[in-house]
Amino acid sequence: MNSNRFATRRAGFTLIELLAVILIIGILMVYLLPKIPEAIDRGKVTACKANMGEIRNGLLMYNDQYKTIPSESGVRFFAALIYKGTWDNNKTSAAKLTCPGVDNNSLALGGIPDETQWFGNKDMIDGTYSAYAGRNMKQYPLKKFPGAGKNVLVADDNDGGEANHRTATVCLYDDGSVGVHELYALYEKGTLNKDADPYLKVGPESPLEELQKLSLD
Repeated sequence: MNSNRFATRRAGFTLIELLAVILIIGILMVYLLPKIPEAIDRGKVTACKANMGEIRNGLLMYNDQYKTIPSESGVRFFAALIYKGTWDNNKTSAAKLTCPGVDNNSLALGGIPDETQWFGNKDMIDGTYSAYAGRNMKQYPLKKFPGAGKNVLVADDNDGGEANHRTATVCLYDDGSVGVHELYALYEKGTLNKDADPYLKVGPESPLEELQKLSLD
């Protein structure tokens, strides 16, 4: 009888054990919570790189279809995949043409519930329709496609005074490769000043020459 009462008493936690568990959970929260936003952003960088890979495939299809690549600049450069009919104009195609790290509500297309209207009309498209910047084909036309990997075709636009991603800028090159410029590496090299230039500008004012050949329009 006494042994049964002892077993019943030991079925729960003592106050000291509960405090120890709470302490461990608190320590884990202190170390893990700050890493959650970074982990989420890394996932969005991965999704962004996947988008770039899809755009690369689309440009190859476009080149096979028209024996050239789009001649328009900025967002219209890659939006041609839809408005010129290389891709079907649907929700899946539209989602590939803007960065998953940016809230669509901050873009012009955020007020357009029908995704087939995002990139279907060439005359309506400008830099506010995507969080990607496209090649400035008027000033920097490509002599060959695919190329040698020296020219950036599409990249995060980092427009509006902040970066698309917390730690990186994703770029698609003319050889089909997808590269990433890590902000911390640019800080260490002195390319960016963390206080004065906390994000990597894209377009004519970019500190990187390859990104100066992109248009935000």
